[in-house]
Amino acid sequence: MGGLPAGTAVSHAAPLDSNLYGEWSELAERAAVSPFAHPGWIATWADAFAGRRLSVLGVRREGRLVGIAPFLARATGVVSPTNWHTPHFGLAAVDAQARDELAAGLVDRARHRLDISFLDDGSDDLRAFRDAAEAAGRLVLVRTIQRSRYVEVEGDWEDYRRRIGSKALRELRRRRRRLEAEGRVRVDFGKPGERLEELLEDGFAVEGSGWKNERGTAIVSRPETRRFYTDVARWAAKQGWLVLAFVRVDGRVAAFDLCLECDGRTYVLKGGYDPAFRAFAPRTILLHDSLERAFGRGARSYEFLGADEEYKRRWATGAHERQRLQAFPRTATGLAGYAAWTLGRSVGRRALALRGR
Repeated sequence: MGGLPAGTAVSHAAPLDSNLYGEWSELAERAAVSPFAHPGWIATWADAFAGRRLSVLGVRREGRLVGIAPFLARATGVVSPTNWHTPHFGLAAVDAQARDELAAGLVDRARHRLDISFLDDGSDDLRAFRDAAEAAGRLVLVRTIQRSRYVEVEGDWEDYRRRIGSKALRELRRRRRRLEAEGRVRVDFGKPGERLEELLEDGFAVEGSGWKNERGTAIVSRPETRRFYTDVARWAAKQGWLVLAFVRVDGRVAAFDLCLECDGRTYVLKGGYDPAFRAFAPRTILLHDSLERAFGRGARSYEFLGADEEYKRRWATGAHERQRLQAFPRTATGLAGYAAWTLGRSVGRRALALRGR
């Protein structure tokens, strides 16, 4: 199909129709949204994880697309196309009016439950969904599901390093010297071009080594996850956003980060290190050099993404609170769903408290 009428929801099996994909891409650029609201990311995610058709709701003015919201229509209601591989979810809208129309449209279509995850706390998107749901008389739940650390890149690199502390930096220098004693150390940040597939294989092999494979969280642990990150890397490379960062020792990969660089922000999608080099902390060496590069390039932020981990807290200057919003109609089904999510969570908290006594 070649277009999207105003206020119309249309289902698409990946890949999206080329005309709509192009309009969506152009809208994403105009609205200056994150890479995770671009059609390349959303369509790739849906192809790997959705298990059903991706739907989109669009808003037009004078024939031009001014807002679009991707979603999944399920028997339980309308849910966002997100999972734990999603760093952030948001609408692509040129202004508040378009954003409000999209939010109201999704609320209206959510017959049993609206469930939108990974919205930024305090964002215009979260406000729009909450306002639309409350205006429709829905019962609304909002809670934090992830705290994602970041470094705000501002000021002088040496000033930032002083914030890390001399003890940590001395230890880092010591480990780097020890690593250099093992062989020639090289830290690379590259846009891979024709070597993309080869370099991804190098990186995925390291990212999946050790505990990640054992827990099933590595890129290579599941076919759909490997396909997703491979296809995302291909898409991002075409956009000029993909950066593959490596620490190599005599050519052997010691640490790896799969990154997007867009609009002055570095997003670390995945990374890991070879356990054989654990004693040398190669990923910390890579992190240090990545941040130095970000300060040197005049970037805006360095986004760790993912779970809130201790090593990230040592380097971060702030955190994004990712929110999950659920809205339930005041019907028998909606009230039952609201009770299950509120009372069920309360019972779970009480059980944990009793177990901790």
